[in-house]
Amino acid sequence: MALGIGANTTIFSVVNALLLRPLNVADPEQVVSVYTSQAGGQLHGNTSYPDYLDYRERNDVFLVLAAHSTAPMALKGGDQPRIVMGQLVSWDYFAALGVVPELGRAFLPEEDQTFGTHPVAVLSHGTWESQFGSDPEIVGKTVRINDYPFTVIGVAPAGFTGLVTVIEPALWAPLAMAERALPYTPNIESRFDPWLQLVGRLRPGVTASDAQAALDILAANLALEYPDLNRGKGIVVESLDDGRLGAPEATAGAQRLTVVLMGVVGFVLLIACFNVAAVQLAKASGRLREVSLRHALGASRWRIIQQLLVESILLALIASVVGLWVAGLGIDALQALQPQMEVPLEIPSGLDHRVLVFTLVLAVAAGVLSGLAPALQASRASHSEALKDRGYSISQGRSSARLQSGLVIAQVALSLALLSGAGLLVRSLQNALAIDPGFELRSGVVLPVNLGFGQYDEAEGRVLRQELLNRVATLPGVESAALAAFVPLGMIHGHHDVYVDGYEPAPNELMLVKRNMVSADYFETMGIRVLRGRAIDQRDVESSLPVAMVNETMARRFWADGDPLGRPVQADLGITYTVIGVIEDGKYSSLASGSEPYLVLPLTQSEYVQRVNLVAKTRHHPRALIEPLLSEVQRMAPGLPSSLALTMPQYLRYSVGNFKGPAVLVSLFGLIALLLASVGLYGVLYHSVSERTREFGVRLALGATENGVVKMVLRQGLRTTLIGVGVGLLLAFALAQVLAGFLLDVSTFDPVVFTLVTLTMLAIGQLASYLPARSASRIDPVATLRAE
Repeated sequence: MALGIGANTTIFSVVNALLLRPLNVADPEQVVSVYTSQAGGQLHGNTSYPDYLDYRERNDVFLVLAAHSTAPMALKGGDQPRIVMGQLVSWDYFAALGVVPELGRAFLPEEDQTFGTHPVAVLSHGTWESQFGSDPEIVGKTVRINDYPFTVIGVAPAGFTGLVTVIEPALWAPLAMAERALPYTPNIESRFDPWLQLVGRLRPGVTASDAQAALDILAANLALEYPDLNRGKGIVVESLDDGRLGAPEATAGAQRLTVVLMGVVGFVLLIACFNVAAVQLAKASGRLREVSLRHALGASRWRIIQQLLVESILLALIASVVGLWVAGLGIDALQALQPQMEVPLEIPSGLDHRVLVFTLVLAVAAGVLSGLAPALQASRASHSEALKDRGYSISQGRSSARLQSGLVIAQVALSLALLSGAGLLVRSLQNALAIDPGFELRSGVVLPVNLGFGQYDEAEGRVLRQELLNRVATLPGVESAALAAFVPLGMIHGHHDVYVDGYEPAPNELMLVKRNMVSADYFETMGIRVLRGRAIDQRDVESSLPVAMVNETMARRFWADGDPLGRPVQADLGITYTVIGVIEDGKYSSLASGSEPYLVLPLTQSEYVQRVNLVAKTRHHPRALIEPLLSEVQRMAPGLPSSLALTMPQYLRYSVGNFKGPAVLVSLFGLIALLLASVGLYGVLYHSVSERTREFGVRLALGATENGVVKMVLRQGLRTTLIGVGVGLLLAFALAQVLAGFLLDVSTFDPVVFTLVTLTMLAIGQLASYLPARSASRIDPVATLRAE
């Protein structure tokens, strides 16, 4: 039972922290998130800076409409910089949330008006404690953000960790310091560069519906004023809670997953309760005289039931204490399941009052559930017969035997359902691992290099990254190396609006395609096949003809004959590129993504990006290359913080995280359920054998063989297991429909999974039955008859 309660507490503690715990803002019901949508595209997207200014100045529904943008930053307060998550915010961000700094002050309007003139920052309470030792004189001191000096003007209050529960900002700086504080440079003046998230505090008496109606009108007006820039754009208002995981889609996905996981651990707890109930039923005969004596002395049936239930609840409460310890271990294990990231996501947890109340209620419910059947059975027994006959046993009654069998059947059914769900998820994970990602590189390393963490201008940055690439290519063991703005299967990717001569888009058709910017040798290093034409190489420099490569899907979509070679394509920066090659389709955002248009440009001919990925292919074990790569980066750019280098196998495992997490968790709980069910079956059969000692003794005395007795007990176990398997298959089919959204190329009626799980359950059932069967076959008939 402690395992069942601990599993439930573990999952609930994470659910509570991610989805239930109130955000630390004043009057959260008056605060909403505001998104920019695109017809035919993203419903809850970011907002460009010019659009934000229009939203802010041309509405009468918000007291404050603030903006924020989250990004990794290099924070240096001592000897070495470290990579943290920081936020750029409009000056009124803290006012919009009703947050007052614990030390110092928030931002002033003038600190957010002229770009690049006010390098000030507010530290989070956690950063102030951990990195600056809770220095009471921190206000007024200087820290370096991306190697640029910022003056600390305040410290946020304890408990305020922003609006996204998995990202805890270490600091806040004004939007006007974007060029210095962000590791990339957004296009401030472009309505095509959405880099801001918005949060607004409604005026008194204004509802979210009122705000939505007003902003719909504003979006229509902006589309008329800027037809080429804002056509198809909308403004969407959502509750603050809907975006607590970054976007409503992410929050909804997490809610679906938590429902599944809470159901799974609920199954585990039910199995544990049925297990304890079966044990209590088996032991009930030992207390029958005590119960009968209480009844004879005047105790009512309800009083007897109440006493037995209290004992069962006390047992469950003791189990809950152990369960809290198990939950602590489980939370640590969940943290360990996180993929390696440059800045790890925060999985907040902790046993707050909500979790403790949940555990207490769960323990009481488990105590009632596991103790009710034995209590009812004990109170229903013939007390007069029990007082007259010391050999009387309630377990000898047919109703008790049926109840024990029913509890075991329920355990088998629930276990089979969980194992079937785990099997489907594991098959889905196997399918994900087997997908061709569109590149062949396996023995290699991916290392992010973010020159935005240092104060390098564009000219210095372009020279430095090329020198770094040249140096890495000569390291021992490196076969080839390349730079890329984005790596396939990464969390983020670039986009471009494209214009192709002769292609007429349909009404509201998005011309947005994914795009990458790469150096020479990228396709050779990654192992991406060039199907037609040539790859980007050393000829494609800044002064040469702008060129591009497209994938098969883009070629088929935008050129009727499917042959784009030598033809122009214009990107949204106004540059016209000539297509020089076609590459095979690949997986760009995730392994589950379908075919989508993809545009590849030379780094040398593209807008400058401060963050690139260094990809190195090696003939040796890739781990041996990590330290030389990091040393080379430190030697050439000593002011940069250390980045997280991943071998390609690690990177590919990271890409299947969406499938791996549920598969691992449900498999773990399924194995726990299988163990509990097998123990339950063993216990019931063992008790049945002990109660039937005389019967087996007589059978053996009359000539029954030991093998015959073994087969008889095994048949009893098989009969119970078969009924449980039948019920379990029905539950498994229902659970499979719930899991359908988490499966990849797996049928919810996968015959392989259900066959293997059924055979496994039958085998475990027979194994659990064998020991009681052997015990029955070894009964001494002479000793048994003499005892009678």
